[in-house]
Formats: sequence, structure tokens, C-alpha cells
Amino acid sequence: MIRLVCISLALAALSACGFRPLYGDAGFNGVVDGQNITIAEIPGRSGYTLRRNLMEELAVGLPGLDKSARLTVTLDERLVRAALLPDGGVSRSFLGATGDYVLDTPDGAVSGSVSVEVPYAATATPYTDVSAQIDVSTRAMSELARQIADDLRIQVQNLK
Repeated sequence: MIRLVCISLALAALSACGFRPLYGDAGFNGVVDGQNITIAEIPGRSGYTLRRNLMEELAVGLPGLDKSARLTVTLDERLVRAALLPDGGVSRSFLGATGDYVLDTPDGAVSGSVSVEVPYAATATPYTDVSAQIDVSTRAMSELARQIADDLRIQVQNLK
């Protein structure tokens, strides 16, 4: 009986502190809380990362946008190997990414395209090269999301 009372008190205290479950409805469905901006799914690992970064960037909202909107992004990635060594190896690589976006609002559509190119040092072993590619993709998607959000802030202001 004492155990039940202690558990009840602990749960009551936990709910009063603002605790939210990790897998709850904390904006993980693609809708930016308080702004009604829905971000469509983007295929692939990089697309998932870009979408998550866009959700973070747009969490503060877009100035002048008070109605619901839907953001659709098309992602194109390319890997460029450069700086060949005398033995035919690669010492430098670049990950280029382009995001074409369309924000549909009741007042009209806003569209644009942004590109980033992130360099990274290639390695001799295949396993570390794959790890480096994943890391550079994460960095590129973060930069791409920032640029898309900046473009949207400017363009939504001009929409009115």
C-alpha cells in the first residue's frame, strides 16, 4: 500500500513539472508548433535530416505568416571527388546539395532554390570514408535548412 502511494505521488509530481514523454506529440509530425507550417517528408537519410533541421529553424515561425502553410522541398545531392594523388587516390571531396522549395500559403506560393557545397577530407579506408560522408551530409543539411529558412523569411515578408 505504501508503495502504491509513493508511486502515485511520484507520478503526480512528475506530471506537474512539465515532463513530456520523449516520443510524445512534441512537433515530430512535421507541423511546426504554433505556426501551422507543415513540412512534407523528404526521402532518404539526408532528407530526414534536412526536414528535422527545417523544423528547428522554423520553430520560431515566419514573420508575417499567420495562416497555415505547407513547405515542400526537393533535395538533390552530389558527391564530387577532387585532388587526385599520384597513386590515383582522392584527398579531397565535396558534397553539393541543392534544395528546391515551395511554400504554399493562402496568400500565394513562395518558391526558390538554394545550394551548398561542403568540403571534407577523404580517407584511405572505405569505412572511415562512409563515416565522413555521413558527417558531411549532416553538416550540409544543417546549412541548407538555415539558408532555406532565411530565404523564406525574406520572401514571406515580400508576399504581403
